[in-house]
Formats: sequence, structure tokens, C-alpha cells
Amino acid sequence: MDPQLRTKFLWSLLLALVVYMALILYADWQALAETLAGFQWIYLPGALGLTLINYLGRLLKWHWYLQLIGVRISRADSGRIFGVGMLMVMTPGKVGEFLKSYMVKNITGTPMSVTAPVVLAERMTDGLAMLILAGVGLFAFQDTTARLVAIVALLAILSIILLVQVRPLALWMLNFGEKLPVVNRFAHGLHEFYESSYLLFRPRNLVIAVSIGVVSWLCEGIAYYLVLVGMGITPNWEVLLISIFIFSISTVVGALIATPGGLGGTEGSLVALSGQLLEMARTPASAAALLIRFATLWFGVAIGIVSVILWPKLLSGSEQVAAGGVDTDQRKE
Repeated sequence: MDPQLRTKFLWSLLLALVVYMALILYADWQALAETLAGFQWIYLPGALGLTLINYLGRLLKWHWYLQLIGVRISRADSGRIFGVGMLMVMTPGKVGEFLKSYMVKNITGTPMSVTAPVVLAERMTDGLAMLILAGVGLFAFQDTTARLVAIVALLAILSIILLVQVRPLALWMLNFGEKLPVVNRFAHGLHEFYESSYLLFRPRNLVIAVSIGVVSWLCEGIAYYLVLVGMGITPNWEVLLISIFIFSISTVVGALIATPGGLGGTEGSLVALSGQLLEMARTPASAAALLIRFATLWFGVAIGIVSVILWPKLLSGSEQVAAGGVDTDQRKE
């Protein structure tokens, strides 16, 4: 891992330490330790297994997207890149995930401007999928803040998709940009970026990607349900639906605040909503938040670390990308 990425990762770990120390103090650390000791750990492997299904679904979508825009890459190589990319969620706003495009360029020579829209499409279709999963809860529960968050996120995603699909308007904006002193230097890359985005967000492709996302993120919502059952919550269909809603909207909140891995926003929302909708006390609610984040966020980070150790050459030269020193449109000879 290059020094810049290592530094960002260490800062993210420091932020995680601060967030979790605050959560532990809020929950009363002695009571929290007792609650975790009483957790039925038999449910944790199930939560991890469901999270793994989520990762496999997202890997399927990643590889399908690359094939869709004409990138010739093996399943093994795209899988390695996806694995390394899982570590990049620990960058602010997950912007480090765009290094996946650089890794694709390292292997296939495809310009980053062609594949960067794949990373954007991944995030946006995941967001739509989680909003769909949270949809029932948004109408069933009178939570103004949650509804506002969902509406803002939905409008932002749909606005970008509609702008991309209104081709005459998008092409006019690109042509106008070519006349500007600074933007014209990147005109060719912007056109490639747009053409990939236009293809990825076509209605048929959008429906397929969002459907994969719904199934994938549903698994993590069920994983949170298993954690709650392990905490002693009585299992039933109502609790299952509420759990999926809480996890989905909390993940959206974490994405909107753009901290590494959604730190702070996701945990805070999990604790607040589980207390409000499931009447959980702050200690078990905090314990459940810590456990599900271990089973989702930190499980993925661990996979990313292992992937970087196994395939460090994929990131060779990535510090130049972070510094803007690599021509993203230059094909490998």
C-alpha cells in the first residue's frame, strides 16, 4: 500500500476509534460488556454469511458493468480488483473506490474515464436499492428526519440519472465545456465518461443493477435482524421488516455524511432508530450497532486488507493517481 493510502487509512482508523469510544461511553462500557457477554454468538456466523452474499452480489454487478461497457477482463482479475477496492470504503465519501478504475487500467489499458462511471453507478444503484428496501418503513413509521433523508437522497440520485439520460442536454453541456479554457483539456475524457454513464443508466440496465442491489442489501438487513435476535429481541415478521428499514436508512445516512465507511452517521442512526422503533435501551442498541458494523463494514475492510497483501501490484503507481500525476486517458502500450 502506498504511503498516501496508508495515511488515509490510518486517519480513518483514528476516526473509527473516536466514534466507537463515544458509542461505548454513551452505552456505559460496563453495561455494554455485560450485554455483549450475553449475546447469543451462534447468530454471528449467519450474519457474516449474509454479508458475504451481499459482497458476492455486488461483485457480480461490478463484473457485469465492466462487460457491459466493453472492458475485456477475466472474472479472476475483476474479483481481485473488487477485493482490493473493499478497503477503499475507508476513504472520505468512498472516493478511493475510483482507484478500482486505475487497477482496471493497469490490467486492461482501458482509460479510467471509461470505467469511472461504473464506480458511480455502483454507488447510485446501491443507494436506490436501499431506499427501496426502506420504502415500506418510511410510510409505516412517522419519522420526519428519516423521510427527509430518503427524499433528499432519492432526488439527488434521480436527478443525476435523468440528466445523463437526456442525451441532447448532456451533449450540449459537454460541447459547451469544450469551449472553456480549463475544461477543454479534459473534453475527450468527459465524453468517454458520459458515454459509459449513458449506457450504464439505460432503463433496462438500471432495473437489473437495482434488482441485484435489492437482493444484496436485503441480506445485510436480515443480518442486522439476526444480530437483534441474538440480543434477545423476539423474532417475528414485524421486527424483520423494521430491522431491514433501520439498517437501510442508517446506511443511506452514513453515505450522505461522506465520512470513511459512513462512520458516526450509520452507528448513530442505528442506535437512535432501534431505540425509537424497537424500544431498545441505549446499551443493547449500541451493542447491536457495534456487532452489525463488525459483520458488515469491518468484515469487508478485512477482506480488502488481505486482498492488498496478496495483490499489491494492482495498486502500483496509485499514489500518482491520488496526486493527479497520471494521464487517465493514456492506454497501456
